[in-house]
This record gives sequence, C-alpha cells and structure tokens, in this order.
Amino acid sequence: MKLGDLADTGYSDLGIPIGAQPAAVDPRTAMPLWALQADALPRTPEPQVGMWPNYQPPKQLPDVGPPAIPSGPRWEGNPTANRAADAMGSLAMTSVIPQDPLDLGLMAATGPGRAAYKIAAGALGATMNPDEAEAARWKLYPIGGIATSDTPANLAKLNRHVPTKDIFEKTIQPHDIPEGSWLTPLVGDRSRSGELLTHVGERELRDPVWMQGGYQFMPEWMKDKIAWGSDKAPTSTIGGRVKGFGTDNPGVYGVYTPMSPLSIDASHHMSDTLSQMMHMDKKNLSTTAIEKFDDKFKSLDPDFPGVASEKLQNYLRRQSMTYRDLFVKTMNTKEARDAGFPDVAQARIAATHPSLMELPNYAGGQSMAKMTGEVFHGSKGFGLAPHYTYPSKLGGEYAGGLQGALPKELLWRDLAPKIAARNPSAVGKIWLTGLKGEPFGQLVDKPWQDAAAEYFRKNPMGALASPHYQQ
Repeated sequence: MKLGDLADTGYSDLGIPIGAQPAAVDPRTAMPLWALQADALPRTPEPQVGMWPNYQPPKQLPDVGPPAIPSGPRWEGNPTANRAADAMGSLAMTSVIPQDPLDLGLMAATGPGRAAYKIAAGALGATMNPDEAEAARWKLYPIGGIATSDTPANLAKLNRHVPTKDIFEKTIQPHDIPEGSWLTPLVGDRSRSGELLTHVGERELRDPVWMQGGYQFMPEWMKDKIAWGSDKAPTSTIGGRVKGFGTDNPGVYGVYTPMSPLSIDASHHMSDTLSQMMHMDKKNLSTTAIEKFDDKFKSLDPDFPGVASEKLQNYLRRQSMTYRDLFVKTMNTKEARDAGFPDVAQARIAATHPSLMELPNYAGGQSMAKMTGEVFHGSKGFGLAPHYTYPSKLGGEYAGGLQGALPKELLWRDLAPKIAARNPSAVGKIWLTGLKGEPFGQLVDKPWQDAAAEYFRKNPMGALASPHYQQ
C-alpha cells in the first residue's frame, strides 16, 4: 500500500486497514526445497525453474480416457493395435560413432563396427537381448524391447514430471508441405522435453533430471531457430546433406524419426536417472555386487569413479554415447537386477515420451523444420539449446508437425526400400549415416501428399492407432 492510498482506506477497531490491497506474494515460496535452492543458487548452466506454468497437452486429440501420467499428455491411441513386428524391431542403434579416446580404444581392441561393440558388451556381461525371464515377459508386454513386469501404461503412472516451460506445437497437413520439397530424416531417441523428472516408481529423486530431447526439441527451441542436436560428426554430416539438395527446390525439411526404444540408453536422460536412483538403491547392494560392477568398468577406464560414487552422474555425462549405452545395458543384466541395482525398465519408461512408447521404428513426422544447413558446435549443456548429451546443433525453422506419426512405408515411401536393399544387416546404421551417392531423403510430390492425407483420414491418430498400413 502506498501513502496516497490512505485516503481511501478505513480502519477497524483494532487499527487494521480495511480495503487495502493484500501484499504481493512471491509464487516461488510455494516451490519445493530443491527448486528454491536451484532458484537461489543455480549450479548448472541449464534453464532455471521459474514460474510453473500449467501443463497443456501438445495437440488436441480424441479423448481416449484418463491420462496415463498426471503431469503429462494423454496416451495417443490404442496400444494393443500397434504392429507387433515393428514394436519388436531392432533393440538398439546398430552403430554409434566413437567420440573420445576411450571409445576409440574400445573399438581398436575389438575391431571396428557395432558388432565388435556387441562382443565387448557381451564380455562384460551386458547382453543386448533379454534373458529368458525377460523374454517371457515380452510375450505379455511386447513393447519394442522394453521388458517390464507390468504394462508400460501402468508403470508410467508411478513416475512424476514437472513442466519447466510451455512448448507450443503447431499441426500441419501433408498438403502444407510444398510440392518439390525434400524430407530428410532426423533420427533420434524417444525422450521427453521441457520437463523435470522428479519421481521414478513413486520414489522422489534427490536431484530432478532435465528432460531435453525427443520430437519436442524442435518446438522447444523454435525461437532460437534450432532444429536438432547431436554429436559433432552427425550434425556436420546432416548439415552437408541439407546443402547437397541444392537450392532448386522449395526447401529441405528435417523430419523427426524415432529409433528403437532402447536408443535412449545412450543419452544423459538414462545415465542421469540411474545415477539418481543409485542414491536410493546403493544401501541395498552388497559390497561384493558393487565391487563386481566397478571392476567391469575400471577394466575399460581406470578413472571410473564407482557405481555408488557421488561423482557418477557428472562422470557419465562426459563419456561417449557408446559408453553410456554400455553402462545402462550392463545395469540391466540379470546379474545386476538380481543384486538389487536400479530398475532400468522403469527408468526408460520415465524418460520416454508417452506418445512414443509403442511407436513403430522410423514412423515419424510429429515435428518438422525447414533446414538451413547451418551447424553450431559447442559444449554439452552450454550455448544454443543446451543439452547434456549433444554439444552440436543444426539450424532450422520449426514448421510444425503432422497430426500423428506416418508409417515408415508411407513417410519414407522411396527412401525406406533403398535403405533395406542397400544392406539389410546395417539398416540402423544407414538411417544414422545416410546413403552415399544419392539424395538421402523423400521427394514430396502430389501422390505423397494425397496418400498421407488419405492415411490420416482413415487413421486420425496416426501409426500408433493402426495395426497395418492401409492403402
């Protein structure tokens, strides 16, 4: 109340002003302790928590029942209608480019290629495929390689996420993409974005984990005209690919294209989450179990701080994608699970966007950006569109997303058969690195536009809701 307001203010018998405006209340006082501490003394260069907006679903979709995750969007479609063949697709990336001397050393010791990495992982007890017990559960819940003891929808209800910003998505139609344009895949994992993961399996994490990826990365950073993030080599490759299409076309559109559900294992979303879960679970682990786990990774890197170390999270952030992938899959072995290590499947579900959980591999289109070919190299967690997994970014203007995912056979009508024919055993690698000697993309022509529009007329919710591609 200002001095000039006194003339309009009366007083009660107790001398309390009547009609005075209540004092402004700082909304941050209602935040939990960890958020107050982050607001008062930021410890990382990531975006800080400020006003907490009410979460709004990214797209208006037909009502399919109560939300599977109270703080997140509704599940898109009927999970039981998903195609079993695609849902049981490739279990992980078939190739990861080495990013540091340790990664190169691992490949040098075992020979080049993803197969050699699998052999190294097997030597450490980190099998890429599930054991027999997991395989039995797969028969009940075939969720693209995520072996669980219950349905992912039920397990997802045990996790909690807090939105940190509004992400505004735009829906476009197939005919909004100009004829003569090119679509090129931006292959990525299925993580969430614009949120803090605070609880996994109903247990509160000591420090929340930042969700920074998936198809919402494009609309999240549209004001900065950043379309994608990855390591240095892939972003340089994609930037050159975009420029290779030339200027004699209406534009080149980068299209979000999801890899296997297990591709998230290579990101900080999983290593951060498991590191936080270790704070709770290490008290239940025997000294022998911890020592056996540590010995496996100290044989690769003598500087490995230990799986129960307070330094584990920051250490894993500095490692390559290959190394983090190996760490997560080692923790998901039967030996590690039986010893009481964190539940990797629950962590995967917590870090995965619900609308992407059961999506067939390479069925996409939820986000598109008109690419510029610009590449920005920086450091993890700093600079444009900070991300703890990817230091490099690609420039582009967010164009919007289709109303649902288009099946691979339709979205990549001409490209997908070429990839399959080139080398069936290296399909995953080709989706990441491209085809040599020809444009790595899909030309948008009227038949493509008409087929996509007709598909959505028959399947308004996209690939997730349709068991088979319908002509």
